[in-house]
Amino acid sequence: MKKHGAVAAGHEVTARAAARVLDDGGNAFDAVVAAMWSACVAEPVLASLGGGGFVMARPAGEPPRLYDFFVETPLEKRSREDLEFESRLATFAGGVTQEFHGGYGSVAMPGVVAGLFEIHDDLATLPMAQLAEPAIDAARNGVILDDFQRYVMGIVEPLLGFSAESRAVFGKPGHTDEAGFELLETGARHVQPDLAHSIEYLVRTGADGFYRGDIGHALIRECREFGGYLGADDLAAYRVLVRDPLLVGGRKGRFVLNPPPASGGVLVGFGLKLAREMALAGFGSARHLEAMSQIIHATGLVRGEYGATSAILSDELCERYRLMIGERPLSQQGTTHISVVDEDGNLAAATISNGSSSGRIVPQTGIMMNNMLGEADLSPDGFHMWPCGVRMTSMMTPALYLGDDGGAIALGSGGSNRIRSTMLQVLLNIDAFDMTLHGAVSAPRMHVEDSLLSVEPGFDDALLDQLSLENQSRWDREDMFFGGVHAAKVSADGARFSAVGDARRNGNQIISLPEQGV
Repeated sequence: MKKHGAVAAGHEVTARAAARVLDDGGNAFDAVVAAMWSACVAEPVLASLGGGGFVMARPAGEPPRLYDFFVETPLEKRSREDLEFESRLATFAGGVTQEFHGGYGSVAMPGVVAGLFEIHDDLATLPMAQLAEPAIDAARNGVILDDFQRYVMGIVEPLLGFSAESRAVFGKPGHTDEAGFELLETGARHVQPDLAHSIEYLVRTGADGFYRGDIGHALIRECREFGGYLGADDLAAYRVLVRDPLLVGGRKGRFVLNPPPASGGVLVGFGLKLAREMALAGFGSARHLEAMSQIIHATGLVRGEYGATSAILSDELCERYRLMIGERPLSQQGTTHISVVDEDGNLAAATISNGSSSGRIVPQTGIMMNNMLGEADLSPDGFHMWPCGVRMTSMMTPALYLGDDGGAIALGSGGSNRIRSTMLQVLLNIDAFDMTLHGAVSAPRMHVEDSLLSVEPGFDDALLDQLSLENQSRWDREDMFFGGVHAAKVSADGARFSAVGDARRNGNQIISLPEQGV
């Protein structure tokens, strides 16, 4: 029996996989598992079976729970001279560059495969073979490379050209040698037969095929030979963690957020608590612009002072920062998200990431490994300074909004360090400004980093001139820099749906209803 629902995701293939499962009678959790498999095929820089992530789940009639399958630091270190840990420069729009690191020495312990099977075992209703089928088809038959995915590939081209295996997957035929490497062009059919075989193997073997089977053994051999940290003990010890989410009250509903050790949910919750008692006036007003810029700035300050602990949500600390803001006069990369809701009230918000990719694909598997140990954002104390065997922190914030009227929204965003400001603004657009889902996602955004205010077009320049944060970068267009919120909503009675895929990150949405099909 067809299940009605809504899906929002970062690629048409990803969204179609989820919608197909709903059409086959699966629930929101079946659909999000299918979409995650497919995202690892259709969004190969942003999502991978070699990465990590989170799913915020609310089974109908039950409390929300957070599935944490993010990456973990290795159990043991090895001498730095033995590591494959090489610097590469990624180039963003406007010629801005950022240093990343590739090689097996940048690979943290991945959790996506464990997460897929844990969520399936706990919450899904259809066989895993059925859920993985769209991804297998897409990998075997190929996905047409669209402008956005080609743009993302271009940013990290030095990492995609890092190894012979990676060049073979991402390079033009005849241009996969190191000296003459050229990426596939927009419109090319990106075929990944090895990845198709790996997904089929994992469907047969379950998560053990990755952590104790052939794929894991191959990963261990590669790390031993080429300078990686991961060994058999790392793979055997990895576990998905199920956590109680953070619950923060809003004006017209409750926010359900990713808890520590992830940092994004705590920081978004901190900003939401600051905003809850503040007069924001109308969206785009002088008061709104000043308050939002200072709240976002405060989330950066409190992160630097206190880190990502629940202590920053204390009423006393929030009040201190709120007063600091109130005293100011008015004159003064690789991440993707999937949201699914269904007619029964099941909600699923999945955010997965492969960092910016290590450039290392486990031979004959098609699985690109993450480079989380080579991301400066995740190594605030410096590279190789991490404690062993701990879950790494993340800005990823899959979230739910539970309205007082019984309606519910699943949402989340990519965007690295900007996720905290993106999610804060979209959640406030819904809760404080009564925007529609489309309005909340499409409204212009801002971000503050190190006292620099970056602003999308759409706000009044004269009001921006009056803000206390005078160091400003005013963008002339929307951009993936400001995140990409993919959101799906279901009404209290399960009869009405809406979904929005953010155009900033190639958003796609599908609503499955009796009268219009999928």
